[in-house]
Amino acid sequence: EEIVKLCRSMGKPVIVATNMLESMINHPTPTRAEVSDIAIAVREGADAIMLSGESAHGKYPLKAVKMMHKVAIHTEATMLDEQPTTKLGRTFKDLMSEMFAFHATLMSKTLGTSVVVFTRTASMAILLSHYRPYGTIFAFTNEKSVQQRLSIYHGVRPIYITFSNNAEETISKAILLLQEWGMLKAGEDVAIVRSGKHAIWRSESMHQIQVLR
Repeated sequence: EEIVKLCRSMGKPVIVATNMLESMINHPTPTRAEVSDIAIAVREGADAIMLSGESAHGKYPLKAVKMMHKVAIHTEATMLDEQPTTKLGRTFKDLMSEMFAFHATLMSKTLGTSVVVFTRTASMAILLSHYRPYGTIFAFTNEKSVQQRLSIYHGVRPIYITFSNNAEETISKAILLLQEWGMLKAGEDVAIVRSGKHAIWRSESMHQIQVLR
């Protein structure tokens, strides 16, 4: 628990692993203690939970994965809104970006929306993940390495996309993709975050949080 708290306070992703469903190496169902361990890891704020021997050489790898997923989803659905997360100013040293991540999260929680962010460095998506908005964080990036890096962070769905020279054109393209994939319904509100240390579009000098429908 202390390690998870420390990592979250520093903006680092946390993976809880090792013997999570060890009994399922040889048996089709887990023990109560194992189910409890998964639920506790999720409640403590781990970004990811991981199997090892259960899926590497166990008799029931698919059942183990499905069981872990089921417990995690059920636990998240029953969690109350957590206490305000520790600020990261001393770690990120970018108070402007942190402020926007905090307020974008507040907007997401108030309106019940997902968040769309465009990033080349992953920093804003990581900050958003730290503050735990209710909806999914759709992080669009034109860097494959950033897409891979973000895949482990809580609530982040990293998506590779080619950025055009026009911000509005890129945003429209991203929203259309989400609608085509069934991740966003037509007419559904979504919070758009355009902020960070390095502007993606050179013509822009503003930090923006806007709600699109």
